[in-house]
Amino acid sequence: MSVRILLVDDHPLVREGVRRILERQPEFRVVEEIGEGLQVVPLVQQFKPDVVILDLSLPGLGGIEITRQIKGLALGTRVIILSRYTNESYVAAALDAGAVGYVNKQSVPQELIQAVSAALSGVRYLSPSISREVLNDYQESAHRRSSSPYKILTPRERQVLHMVTEGLTNQQIATSLGISVRTIEVHRSNLLHKLGVQSTAELVRYSIERGILAPE
Repeated sequence: MSVRILLVDDHPLVREGVRRILERQPEFRVVEEIGEGLQVVPLVQQFKPDVVILDLSLPGLGGIEITRQIKGLALGTRVIILSRYTNESYVAAALDAGAVGYVNKQSVPQELIQAVSAALSGVRYLSPSISREVLNDYQESAHRRSSSPYKILTPRERQVLHMVTEGLTNQQIATSLGISVRTIEVHRSNLLHKLGVQSTAELVRYSIERGILAPE
């Protein structure tokens, strides 16, 4: 039986390289690939892949929130993050959101194969380059993360947060999401209040520090 994989990265050359690595395994089959965040969850609902290999930094919606939404679908799809960011905040945010694997983009190809195999067996896989200290920090800071105000944001507010921190205007966000500019203004106001910040710059800093948004 083939293993169905959805591949998500906004760089076509990266997707091509990862696809070739995966499809060297006769049982692995990439059913779809995409480079835009907002379409990932609908594709998961359509294809019901066994595994999603997901970059953190994507236009439209970031990998952390996508992971959280995939987990919420309860389809049994496993998420593996494939990223160049391997510090504690990003690893912690990914694992908290429900990822079962985290692979450094600078890893050797065999690591990705091992991560997929581990995920299918229900075993967490982290690249060896992710230090023991990072894992210890993740475990020790579990209580702090569980009380993060990000947890109380609605799915729409999280979506707007990502798009705001991408630098999109209220009009651009409203057009992309198919809602009014006034509704976006309300969401932005709610974000500032719930996260305890006072400006867009502080929203960006908050998102980067907590691994919600990958810095460019």
